[in-house]
Amino acid sequence: MPPSGISGAPAAAAGCQECSQCHHVDRRNRPNQAVFACRSCDFVEHADLNSSHNIADRGWTWVRGAESQAPLRTRTAGAGC
Repeated sequence: MPPSGISGAPAAAAGCQECSQCHHVDRRNRPNQAVFACRSCDFVEHADLNSSHNIADRGWTWVRGAESQAPLRTRTAGAGC
């Protein structure tokens, strides 16, 4: 497990309590360790699968947000390289 406090890393807090469909967070969404049952939208899935969807979504959002904002370099006529 990576050390906590890594700058820029996707957060994992409450991922096990968050619905991967409607993103409602409630500790009661986990009636037991194996089952995830959203109290808002009634989505039901194995708890590990639901958490993995949340982690993947956070990671993809983080990757998309890390895209370079630098302008593209263009070649001009006569430029040497």
